[in-house]
Amino acid sequence: MSKIINAILIGLLGGGCFTVGIYYATLEFEEQVNVWDSNYQIIIDKVYAFEKVSDPETIRHYVKELNKMLDDLEFLNNIIQSGQIADNTLDLFINKHQKRIEDINGRILSLHSEHMELVFKFKEQVTRLTGETDDNLELIQGLQDKIQEQNDYVNKLNVEIGQSITNVEDDIQTIKDSKYGKKIWIVKK
Repeated sequence: MSKIINAILIGLLGGGCFTVGIYYATLEFEEQVNVWDSNYQIIIDKVYAFEKVSDPETIRHYVKELNKMLDDLEFLNNIIQSGQIADNTLDLFINKHQKRIEDINGRILSLHSEHMELVFKFKEQVTRLTGETDDNLELIQGLQDKIQEQNDYVNKLNVEIGQSITNVEDDIQTIKDSKYGKKIWIVKK
């Protein structure tokens, strides 16, 4: 009987330990699931924020707002040029849109800086190209001078050859007119 009681006690003790172990493991698993859930919520929030920012509708909304700001600025410019608005109304408008104006001023300054950098770069390129063009013009002028020298030399040779041919023709005519030349000329014909 004591063996049966021992077996029952061991079974109960084993069952109790098993139940306590299951309960402890369940608590640990729940804590881990809570950690995973909080991390998952953080990731979900970040993904949702990214989706909201990169959503084409949101981008269209921002573009639409920027276009409205530009329209407002154009309207302001037209009003200022036409002189149809009082100073206090202009002050109210400026106060209402001060942040937008500051943002646009910042953008204008940024664009002005970029523009000035481009102007500087273009001036450098023009200066460099002007120098290269001057060098090329000097080379072209040198080549033209050499071509003119060659042309003058060829013309001089042509004149000399022409004079030599005239001299040879005169000599041939002299020979033809001579006594022996007439004999040679008759025989040859």
